[in-house]
Amino acid sequence: MKSNVRLYGPRIPQAIERLSNLADSLKDDLPISGGEVTFGKFDFVFNWLEDPKPQPLLLLLKKIDDTLAGLPTKYSITTESRHTSRLTAEIGKKARHTIFSFIRIYGPSISKAVRAIEQVIQDMEPTSTLDTLKSSILIGDYDYAFEWDHLPSSNEIADVLKAIDEKVESTGALYTVTTKKVYRTEKFIDDHASEQLMAFL
Repeated sequence: MKSNVRLYGPRIPQAIERLSNLADSLKDDLPISGGEVTFGKFDFVFNWLEDPKPQPLLLLLKKIDDTLAGLPTKYSITTESRHTSRLTAEIGKKARHTIFSFIRIYGPSISKAVRAIEQVIQDMEPTSTLDTLKSSILIGDYDYAFEWDHLPSSNEIADVLKAIDEKVESTGALYTVTTKKVYRTEKFIDDHASEQLMAFL
């Protein structure tokens, strides 16, 4: 079980040094055995002693945000658990499809951006044509997802992005959005709705 951090420069060496110091200090607060510098797709890894649940994961995000504050460095984070490969495998199976707008966040501050996007959901009208499925960095490549009950027009997607912009801009985080059709099974839906597998407020 790992939380993999990808850094975007400048000042990557300083960011890695701060993350190393953070990892050493987390052992009393979180079920994390430590961290290590990696080479390849990610730059730093936090090693969990157990599958992270929502609150510990959000606490890690907050601590990373605070640790990197003041640096121009941005980051993204991907958390792997025992359930990740099974969930992503379910997405690939032939079944009914759903349209999702996936959000990938680049912090700091990811923790504030997650709260901001959650506020967007809470502010939406109950009659909105947008159903929400709170996604999770536990899934792997994205941090949040909006589930549509129809193929959205470019104007509808733009309206959602404007609402996100209003909430996220003050956090200092950046984000990207990917809207696509996903084939999924009922098993995937059930697993995805499980509190154990989701990291959201």
